[in-house]
Amino acid sequence: METEDNRDQVLEKRTEKIKNWFKDPYNKGFFFIMVFAIIIRIFYFNLTQFQPVWWDEAEYMNIARAWAFGQEYWFDPVRQILFAWITSLFLRINNSEFLPRALLTIFSIASVSGMYYLGKEIYNKKIGLIASFLMSIFYLNLFFTYRILSDIPSLVFFIIPAIFFYRYFKTNSHKALYIASITIGIGTLFKLTTAALLFVVLIYLLTTEKLKIFKKKEIWIAGLIFLLVLSPYLLWGYMEYGEFVIMSAQNTILESTPEPLTVTAPRVLMNYIYLFPSYLFGVNYNPANGLWWYFSMVIIFASLAYLIYKPFLGFDILLKKKNKQLRRDYYLALLFLVPLILVSILITHNENRYILNSFPALFILTAVLINKGYYYIKNKKSKVFAILFLVIILGSFAYVQHKQGEELIKGKLYSYAQIKDAGLWIRDNSNPSDVVFSTSAMQTRYYSERDAFDIPATRPELESLILEKNPRYYMVSAFERSAEPDQWLYAYPNEKQMNPVHIIFADVEQTQPFVIVYEFSNENSQTMENLIQDNLLEDLNDPAQVDNSSEIIEA
Repeated sequence: METEDNRDQVLEKRTEKIKNWFKDPYNKGFFFIMVFAIIIRIFYFNLTQFQPVWWDEAEYMNIARAWAFGQEYWFDPVRQILFAWITSLFLRINNSEFLPRALLTIFSIASVSGMYYLGKEIYNKKIGLIASFLMSIFYLNLFFTYRILSDIPSLVFFIIPAIFFYRYFKTNSHKALYIASITIGIGTLFKLTTAALLFVVLIYLLTTEKLKIFKKKEIWIAGLIFLLVLSPYLLWGYMEYGEFVIMSAQNTILESTPEPLTVTAPRVLMNYIYLFPSYLFGVNYNPANGLWWYFSMVIIFASLAYLIYKPFLGFDILLKKKNKQLRRDYYLALLFLVPLILVSILITHNENRYILNSFPALFILTAVLINKGYYYIKNKKSKVFAILFLVIILGSFAYVQHKQGEELIKGKLYSYAQIKDAGLWIRDNSNPSDVVFSTSAMQTRYYSERDAFDIPATRPELESLILEKNPRYYMVSAFERSAEPDQWLYAYPNEKQMNPVHIIFADVEQTQPFVIVYEFSNENSQTMENLIQDNLLEDLNDPAQVDNSSEIIEA
């Protein structure tokens, strides 16, 4: 039985251990960076916890609600299920967005911590400190922390296995390899593109170890562990879609664009490259910033060239000898390039969140260059000037990132608020069995808690769906579907004499409607059905027959 003296001794040892840990100045630095990361994330959490959800966020929440409360729902194969499944557990505890948002905040804090350990594993503690500070204030990390999406969990489960894979390369630790396999499997369950790290590892091993890797027992065990982690998702996907769910997801993405990959991939990749000055320096590509943008691109390409030239210039040495520095730089180069290129190939449009997994390598490279600048100035001038250089560089980066993050987070704080308000109004003014057609179907379904369907692309499809679903409400807005080919759907309610029952205006004077909810009233429902029946067959034979009325709602 533990005595009071024994408990005191244990407590004293723990206290001494903590004191010794803080004696290391790098540990102190890491502690203060984590405190800073936590404070800034709690601040923005409080600011954004009630902000409206976007289309993709609403889809994750709809999936979670379907699992939590047994509702019928069609699952899009492009959405991996782990985040929605965890959210469904939270909804059983508290039917709100609070717990999913809190979890994402914790993941975001973990990404900062992970950056320190990744930089430390590949280089040293100083590089880890600088890289973790860059991640702590990175505006894309902050912004997507407060969006109910799987990108921040994907980032965390990209960084963690990257640490353990590199530890395996250095020490041949089988334990590290197996931990890496488990964590990359979990990351893939959050978001499919997390598995880009596996291509990094495969290319690295094929280059450095050649075909010998296929003779290593631990590699096959690691592969089996990865498949076992994925197996519940693969089995669920086969039962849900009747095929390999990962291929279903990719086919869905490719079918969304008529252009071939040979056209989309180079364009998407170049667009990301053009955006890097904005990501790092806050310099957008426009005529006013022309000189600064080009200067930023020169800095970025020079930095990447510094990273890449050694392993590729000494590629024969890399192949023949176990040069640790070359292999380290080669791994870091792959860690940046492979996710960027794969995302450009697999996803046919640009979104900033898709390339978050390329930034850990970029921040480590940035930390290396800053560290070299520090020691150069220290050796040539003095330590005081070197510290001043460090403060100016990191302070400037923090200022730019804070400014961008503040503008983006606050600028999008109330986006889609009108859709949220309309959805809540429908919930309060309808029956659970009522059906809604909406230009923002996902958000409308989430907030109204009613079956909501996207308005189809053509009039014949819409009228066929009306007969099938017998909707009560028809909701249009200035969001999502305001392009020229979709203008007919705004004039449609007036043509069918539908009743506007709820209008949200964009201005105080109430002259510019932002969202309009129409009701299929009992008085005109029979007339509409007759009109549809009379015209449906003719319209279906001529799908190009579209009313290009200019009566579109403008915000």
